[in-house]
Amino acid sequence: MHQKLCLGTVQFGQCYGIKNERHRQPTQEECFGILDAAQAQGVAYLDTASIYGTSEQVLGAYGLAGKGLRVCTKLRPDDTARSASEEAAFVVAEARASLARLRLPRVYGYLLHRAADMERPGVMDGLAQVRALGLAEHVGVSIYEPEEALAVVRHPALDLIQIPYNALDQRLDRAGFFDETAKRKAAGRPFEVFARSAFLQGLLLMDTHHLPENVRDAAPFVQRFQDIARAYGFSPTEAAMLYSLAHPGIDHIVFGVDTEEQLQANLKIAEKLNVFDTCAAALRGAFDDVPRKVVVPSLW
Repeated sequence: MHQKLCLGTVQFGQCYGIKNERHRQPTQEECFGILDAAQAQGVAYLDTASIYGTSEQVLGAYGLAGKGLRVCTKLRPDDTARSASEEAAFVVAEARASLARLRLPRVYGYLLHRAADMERPGVMDGLAQVRALGLAEHVGVSIYEPEEALAVVRHPALDLIQIPYNALDQRLDRAGFFDETAKRKAAGRPFEVFARSAFLQGLLLMDTHHLPENVRDAAPFVQRFQDIARAYGFSPTEAAMLYSLAHPGIDHIVFGVDTEEQLQANLKIAEKLNVFDTCAAALRGAFDDVPRKVVVPSLW
């Protein structure tokens, strides 16, 4: 089961999350301890990005080469006006820069950080070159909206996607995205789904009576989630992670931690998946009324 887990490393490069209790990013030594423990427990995937502060540099200093870890990173968004050929060259140059920081000859996945860049002339050619040059095994897109997800799964040159998914954010189920991925896989065209935001940046775990002002509207939905989880004998943390893990259309769950203790706790949660079916069924479809402003952190 730990093979389905992907350690997110945005916390390694910056202070992140609405529920960051330590109010700081881990030290490099702490990051190395987390990575050692994750690898020892069979976590084989890492997620990072060039805009995650110093995350790529921390991973590079750790010494990833030869450790069998599959790293995904992302293109830095840039709105500079360029010709199509210049744009393609920019994508390749940025991929090489990420590899230099990571101290790796190639990554498992190289993704666009925003789906809108698919429309920029030259970007898709650049991604194709990244793969053709052997800088990445797979190329794809990190998306935020259902229509973006559908565009990616229908694109023949892309074989990897990162999506937001959690108990409150079931928009991709309603949009038919997972039906599309199942059809594509059944047709023999590989497509790998990484899901982030299982905890909705920690919002699902917070005391609903003491939410920050900017997420106060989420209180009734978070409370409903927590009540369902507890009714079936699970803590909110357990239910949040297991809900995403239980989805048959999701290949990997991206989760971040600030400490080695949090990592070990999450790994123990994953072992409860085989007793989560009834709770998952209760949560599925129970949040069709959640406003977009609640589940899209950029709107907070």
